[in-house]
Amino acid sequence: MIHFSKRRFEMEKFVELDTGKGILRGMLHLPDTDKKYPGVILYHGFSGDRMEPGFMFVRFSRLLAARGIASVRFDFLGSGESDGNFADMTFSGEAEQASAILDYFKSLDMIDEDNIIILGLSMGGAIAGYLAGMRSAELKGLVLWAPAGEMRLFIEKREKGIESGEITGDIMDISGLRLGEKFIEDVRSLNVMKQTSGYEGDLLIVHGTGDITVPVAVSEGYLQLFGSRAQLVLVEDADHTFQGIPWIEQLFDVTIKYIKRKFNNGL
Repeated sequence: MIHFSKRRFEMEKFVELDTGKGILRGMLHLPDTDKKYPGVILYHGFSGDRMEPGFMFVRFSRLLAARGIASVRFDFLGSGESDGNFADMTFSGEAEQASAILDYFKSLDMIDEDNIIILGLSMGGAIAGYLAGMRSAELKGLVLWAPAGEMRLFIEKREKGIESGEITGDIMDISGLRLGEKFIEDVRSLNVMKQTSGYEGDLLIVHGTGDITVPVAVSEGYLQLFGSRAQLVLVEDADHTFQGIPWIEQLFDVTIKYIKRKFNNGL
Protein backbone atom coordinates (compact mmCIF):
# COMPACT_ATOMS: atom_id res chain seq x y z
CA MET A 1 0.00 0.00 0.00
CA ILE A 2 1.25 3.49 -0.87
CA HIS A 3 1.09 6.03 1.95
CA PHE A 4 0.97 9.69 1.00
CA SER A 5 2.66 12.20 3.28
CA LYS A 6 0.52 15.22 4.15
CA ARG A 7 3.67 17.14 5.09
CA ARG A 8 5.10 16.49 1.64
CA PHE A 9 2.15 18.16 -0.07
CA GLU A 10 2.39 21.13 2.32
CA MET A 11 5.99 21.61 1.23
CA GLU A 12 5.30 21.49 -2.51
CA LYS A 13 2.30 23.49 -3.63
CA PHE A 14 0.95 23.97 -7.15
CA VAL A 15 0.44 27.69 -7.78
CA GLU A 16 -0.97 29.92 -10.51
CA LEU A 17 -0.21 33.53 -11.36
CA ASP A 18 -2.46 35.66 -13.55
CA THR A 19 -0.26 37.99 -15.60
CA GLY A 20 -3.15 39.70 -17.35
CA LYS A 21 -2.00 38.03 -20.58
CA GLY A 22 -2.41 34.46 -19.41
CA ILE A 23 -2.00 32.17 -16.43
CA LEU A 24 1.46 31.03 -15.36
CA ARG A 25 1.51 27.65 -13.64
CA GLY A 26 4.23 26.61 -11.28
CA MET A 27 5.39 24.92 -8.11
CA LEU A 28 6.17 26.57 -4.78
CA HIS A 29 8.58 24.73 -2.47
CA LEU A 30 8.51 25.59 1.23
CA PRO A 31 10.80 24.33 4.01
CA ASP A 32 9.39 22.73 7.14
CA THR A 33 10.11 25.65 9.47
CA ASP A 34 8.00 28.35 11.10
CA LYS A 35 10.18 31.38 10.33
CA LYS A 36 10.24 33.47 7.17
CA TYR A 37 12.30 31.83 4.48
CA PRO A 38 14.96 33.22 2.18
CA GLY A 39 14.02 32.26 -1.35
CA VAL A 40 15.23 31.44 -4.84
CA ILE A 41 13.33 31.93 -8.10
CA LEU A 42 14.21 29.54 -10.93
CA TYR A 43 13.69 30.65 -14.55
CA HIS A 44 13.72 27.96 -17.23
CA GLY A 45 15.35 28.14 -20.63
CA PHE A 46 14.28 28.54 -24.25
CA SER A 47 11.65 25.87 -25.07
CA GLY A 48 12.16 24.41 -21.57
CA ASP A 49 9.78 24.19 -18.63
CA ARG A 50 9.71 24.40 -14.86
CA MET A 51 11.28 20.94 -14.47
CA GLU A 52 14.08 21.15 -17.06
CA PRO A 53 16.12 18.13 -18.30
CA GLY A 54 16.70 15.39 -15.77
CA PHE A 55 14.18 17.15 -13.48
CA MET A 56 17.10 19.36 -12.48
CA PHE A 57 14.90 22.24 -11.29
CA VAL A 58 12.75 19.90 -9.19
CA ARG A 59 15.81 18.29 -7.64
CA PHE A 60 17.45 21.62 -6.89
CA SER A 61 14.29 23.08 -5.34
CA ARG A 62 14.07 20.07 -3.04
CA LEU A 63 17.71 20.50 -2.04
CA LEU A 64 16.96 24.11 -1.17
CA ALA A 65 13.87 23.20 0.87
CA ALA A 66 15.88 20.67 2.86
CA ARG A 67 18.25 23.52 3.74
CA GLY A 68 15.56 25.95 4.89
CA ILE A 69 15.22 27.87 1.63
CA ALA A 70 11.98 28.37 -0.30
CA SER A 71 11.82 28.42 -4.08
CA VAL A 72 9.38 28.84 -6.91
CA ARG A 73 9.57 27.73 -10.53
CA PHE A 74 7.00 28.65 -13.17
CA ASP A 75 6.46 27.75 -16.80
CA PHE A 76 6.62 30.90 -18.93
CA LEU A 77 3.62 31.60 -21.17
CA GLY A 78 3.66 29.25 -24.14
CA SER A 79 5.76 26.67 -22.31
CA GLY A 80 4.92 23.69 -20.13
CA GLU A 81 1.46 23.89 -18.57
CA SER A 82 1.09 27.68 -18.67
CA ASP A 83 -1.35 29.40 -21.00
CA GLY A 84 -0.40 30.60 -24.46
CA ASN A 85 1.38 29.36 -27.56
CA PHE A 86 5.14 29.07 -27.97
CA ALA A 87 4.91 30.91 -31.29
CA ASP A 88 3.81 34.04 -29.39
CA MET A 89 6.79 33.96 -27.00
CA THR A 90 9.20 36.90 -26.92
CA PHE A 91 12.22 37.71 -24.79
CA SER A 92 10.63 40.94 -23.56
CA GLY A 93 7.45 39.06 -22.70
CA GLU A 94 9.34 36.52 -20.62
CA ALA A 95 11.25 39.33 -18.90
CA GLU A 96 7.90 40.89 -17.93
CA GLN A 97 6.69 37.54 -16.62
CA ALA A 98 9.92 37.06 -14.68
CA SER A 99 9.35 40.44 -13.04
CA ALA A 100 5.76 39.49 -12.19
CA ILE A 101 7.03 36.26 -10.61
CA LEU A 102 9.44 38.28 -8.47
CA ASP A 103 6.55 40.52 -7.34
CA TYR A 104 4.46 37.44 -6.52
CA PHE A 105 7.25 35.78 -4.55
CA LYS A 106 7.96 38.94 -2.54
CA SER A 107 4.26 39.26 -1.70
CA LEU A 108 4.08 35.89 0.07
CA ASP A 109 3.88 36.24 3.85
CA MET A 110 6.32 33.40 4.46
CA ILE A 111 9.06 34.82 2.22
CA ASP A 112 11.81 37.11 3.53
CA GLU A 113 11.71 39.70 0.76
CA ASP A 114 15.15 41.00 1.72
CA ASN A 115 16.71 37.63 0.93
CA ILE A 116 15.84 36.64 -2.62
CA ILE A 117 18.18 35.23 -5.26
CA ILE A 118 17.19 34.66 -8.89
CA LEU A 119 18.59 31.81 -10.97
CA GLY A 120 18.26 31.08 -14.67
CA LEU A 121 19.28 28.34 -17.08
CA SER A 122 20.23 29.09 -20.70
CA MET A 123 17.86 31.79 -22.01
CA GLY A 124 16.42 31.82 -18.51
CA GLY A 125 19.88 32.97 -17.44
CA ALA A 126 19.73 35.85 -19.90
CA ILE A 127 16.24 36.66 -18.57
CA ALA A 128 17.50 36.56 -14.97
CA GLY A 129 20.42 38.84 -15.81
CA TYR A 130 18.15 41.24 -17.70
CA LEU A 131 15.75 41.38 -14.74
CA ALA A 132 18.63 41.82 -12.29
CA GLY A 133 19.74 44.85 -14.27
CA MET A 134 16.31 46.41 -13.75
CA ARG A 135 15.71 45.41 -10.12
CA SER A 136 19.19 45.11 -8.67
CA ALA A 137 18.41 46.63 -5.27
CA GLU A 138 15.76 43.98 -4.58
CA LEU A 139 18.07 41.00 -5.06
CA LYS A 140 20.50 39.29 -2.72
CA GLY A 141 22.26 37.48 -5.54
CA LEU A 142 22.20 36.16 -9.09
CA VAL A 143 23.02 32.70 -10.47
CA LEU A 144 23.45 31.95 -14.18
CA TRP A 145 23.62 28.35 -15.40
CA ALA A 146 25.02 28.10 -18.97
CA PRO A 147 23.46 31.50 -19.74
CA ALA A 148 22.56 32.82 -23.14
CA GLY A 149 23.70 36.35 -23.90
CA GLU A 150 22.70 38.63 -26.77
CA MET A 151 19.78 36.70 -28.26
CA ARG A 152 19.96 38.57 -31.55
CA LEU A 153 23.33 36.89 -32.16
CA PHE A 154 21.58 33.51 -31.91
CA ILE A 155 19.18 34.53 -34.66
CA GLU A 156 21.95 35.94 -36.84
CA LYS A 157 24.05 32.79 -36.44
CA ARG A 158 21.12 30.56 -37.35
CA GLU A 159 20.28 32.67 -40.41
CA LYS A 160 23.88 32.45 -41.64
CA GLY A 161 23.87 28.71 -41.06
CA ILE A 162 20.77 28.29 -43.19
CA GLU A 163 22.25 30.46 -45.95
CA SER A 164 25.50 28.45 -45.99
CA GLY A 165 23.73 25.12 -45.85
CA GLU A 166 25.23 24.18 -42.48
CA ILE A 167 21.72 24.25 -41.00
CA THR A 168 18.85 22.66 -42.89
CA GLY A 169 15.24 23.61 -42.36
CA ASP A 170 13.19 26.65 -41.51
CA ILE A 171 14.59 29.22 -39.09
CA MET A 172 11.15 29.20 -37.50
CA ASP A 173 11.33 25.46 -36.65
CA ILE A 174 13.13 24.99 -33.34
CA SER A 175 13.09 21.31 -32.39
CA GLY A 176 9.52 20.97 -33.58
CA LEU A 177 8.34 24.25 -32.05
CA ARG A 178 7.50 27.22 -34.24
CA LEU A 179 9.41 30.37 -33.38
CA GLY A 180 7.33 33.46 -34.06
CA GLU A 181 8.38 36.51 -36.05
CA LYS A 182 7.65 38.55 -32.94
CA PHE A 183 10.53 36.84 -31.13
CA ILE A 184 12.96 37.67 -33.92
CA GLU A 185 11.82 41.30 -34.15
CA ASP A 186 11.97 41.65 -30.37
CA VAL A 187 15.50 40.34 -29.82
CA ARG A 188 16.84 42.43 -32.69
CA SER A 189 15.64 45.53 -30.84
CA LEU A 190 17.24 44.64 -27.50
CA ASN A 191 20.67 45.10 -25.98
CA VAL A 192 20.53 42.38 -23.36
CA MET A 193 24.03 42.81 -21.97
CA LYS A 194 23.69 46.58 -21.63
CA GLN A 195 20.54 46.11 -19.56
CA THR A 196 22.17 43.35 -17.52
CA SER A 197 25.10 45.63 -16.68
CA GLY A 198 22.76 47.56 -14.39
CA TYR A 199 23.00 44.77 -11.83
CA GLU A 200 25.16 46.01 -8.95
CA GLY A 201 25.61 42.84 -6.92
CA ASP A 202 27.82 39.81 -7.31
CA LEU A 203 26.94 36.68 -9.25
CA LEU A 204 27.81 33.05 -9.85
CA ILE A 205 28.11 31.68 -13.39
CA VAL A 206 28.42 27.94 -14.06
CA HIS A 207 29.10 26.59 -17.57
CA GLY A 208 30.09 23.23 -19.05
CA THR A 209 33.19 23.14 -21.23
CA GLY A 210 31.43 20.64 -23.52
CA ASP A 211 28.44 22.92 -24.16
CA ILE A 212 27.78 23.12 -27.91
CA THR A 213 24.46 24.95 -27.53
CA VAL A 214 25.81 28.06 -25.79
CA PRO A 215 29.62 28.33 -25.91
CA VAL A 216 31.64 29.10 -22.80
CA ALA A 217 32.64 32.36 -24.49
CA VAL A 218 29.20 33.73 -23.62
CA SER A 219 29.83 33.24 -19.90
CA GLU A 220 33.27 34.75 -20.35
CA GLY A 221 31.45 37.80 -21.72
CA TYR A 222 29.50 38.06 -18.46
CA LEU A 223 32.77 37.70 -16.56
CA GLN A 224 34.25 40.56 -18.56
CA LEU A 225 31.13 42.66 -17.96
CA PHE A 226 31.13 42.24 -14.17
CA GLY A 227 34.82 41.76 -13.44
CA SER A 228 35.66 40.76 -9.88
CA ARG A 229 31.97 40.70 -8.93
CA ALA A 230 31.47 37.57 -11.04
CA GLN A 231 32.66 34.04 -10.30
CA LEU A 232 32.82 31.68 -13.29
CA VAL A 233 32.97 27.96 -12.53
CA LEU A 234 33.69 25.67 -15.48
CA VAL A 235 32.42 22.08 -15.28
CA GLU A 236 34.82 19.95 -17.31
CA ASP A 237 33.20 18.28 -20.35
CA ALA A 238 29.65 19.05 -19.17
CA ASP A 239 26.97 19.61 -21.80
CA HIS A 240 24.50 22.50 -21.91
CA THR A 241 22.23 21.14 -19.19
CA PHE A 242 24.81 19.23 -17.13
CA GLN A 243 23.27 15.83 -17.87
CA GLY A 244 25.77 13.59 -16.12
CA ILE A 245 25.90 12.67 -12.44
CA PRO A 246 29.32 14.24 -11.70
CA TRP A 247 28.34 17.36 -13.68
CA ILE A 248 24.99 17.92 -11.98
CA GLU A 249 26.50 17.24 -8.56
CA GLN A 250 29.21 19.85 -9.15
CA LEU A 251 26.62 22.32 -10.45
CA PHE A 252 24.41 21.89 -7.40
CA ASP A 253 27.35 21.94 -4.98
CA VAL A 254 28.88 25.21 -6.16
CA THR A 255 25.45 26.84 -6.37
CA ILE A 256 24.45 25.79 -2.85
CA LYS A 257 27.75 27.17 -1.55
CA TYR A 258 27.12 30.52 -3.24
CA ILE A 259 23.57 30.68 -1.88
CA LYS A 260 24.79 29.75 1.59
CA ARG A 261 27.30 32.58 1.50
CA LYS A 262 24.73 35.11 0.29
CA PHE A 263 22.04 34.17 2.78
CA ASN A 264 24.53 33.44 5.58
CA ASN A 265 22.01 31.23 7.33
CA GLY A 266 24.16 28.27 8.28
CA LEU A 267 23.21 25.90 5.48
